[in-house]
Amino acid sequence: MDLPETSGRPDGLAWAVAFPPDVRPVAGEPRPPGQGGWDWLHYDLVHSRARAAIEAEPVFPPFALRLLTGTDETPRIVSDGEAVAGVLPSFARTSGPDQQEIVWWRFAMLPGRLITARRRPMRSLADVWSALRTGPVPGGPMELLDGAITDFARDARRRVAALEDSLDSAEDTLLDRSLSADLSGVGPRFGLVRRDLTDIKRALTPLVRLLDEDAEELPAWAKQIPHDAARTVLVGALEEIAALHDRARALQDELTTRLAEETNRRLYIVSVVTTVVMPATLVVGFFGMNTGGLLWANHNWGTAFAAAVCLVAMLGTLLLMRWKRLL
Repeated sequence: MDLPETSGRPDGLAWAVAFPPDVRPVAGEPRPPGQGGWDWLHYDLVHSRARAAIEAEPVFPPFALRLLTGTDETPRIVSDGEAVAGVLPSFARTSGPDQQEIVWWRFAMLPGRLITARRRPMRSLADVWSALRTGPVPGGPMELLDGAITDFARDARRRVAALEDSLDSAEDTLLDRSLSADLSGVGPRFGLVRRDLTDIKRALTPLVRLLDEDAEELPAWAKQIPHDAARTVLVGALEEIAALHDRARALQDELTTRLAEETNRRLYIVSVVTTVVMPATLVVGFFGMNTGGLLWANHNWGTAFAAAVCLVAMLGTLLLMRWKRLL
């Protein structure tokens, strides 16, 4: 089964997969409810008729249909005691390897039927679809949902690993004392890493809370999947994010210290030059007054004598600063 972005149907149905008992999944036309096994229907909400097609589903309660077609992107899982519906995150399927744009998809499920909907292509459901060709077949809608959550958490851990590599490179630049002139580009890299980590954390944290707190509210048929794998990967990803966040903050503090040292060094050089030149400036100002009786005004070597006085004043200032241990 190749992944379709759209089936070409007029109702916005991207794909329909039937899971008959004891056989491999079959992709094709959607089956009516109650045909044995269970079914997975996936809609593209960008299609103008997708909303009407979803609202025409006869087996789902109104709250589930409203959530499927809504626009609120708050992650949640809700149930009325029989049906389960919710909003979950995923990485956009169109983003590059160095991007981690997070998008949201919606679902509603009963023991024999799962409907998912999205407005943009995403990786989690695409990976689940691809796994249906050769991988293990989900035993039901809740197991497929658990697989999608686990896939998103693993994607997040891979993204965190990529951010760690980026942080390693920035850290090498920061710790190399010979590259002080390149530190101006290190700060934005730390900022980008911390921003991406925060985005991923904001998507993962509600999932852990949902799996821990909302499990008691699910119907009995949905509690058969313990979500142990998803919870383990999610918690591991959050721990890695917390450690990397602390490391990025420590490196940013180190960068601030290094930049302050560099600024102080430059100010010190400016101060030394200003102090050394100041006596010579005073001498030049004195001989530039053009008043009567000015020393050496009519002497052929007057300019040379004035220059010599400037040099002696500067040298004296340098010796004084060395004596006072200011250099």
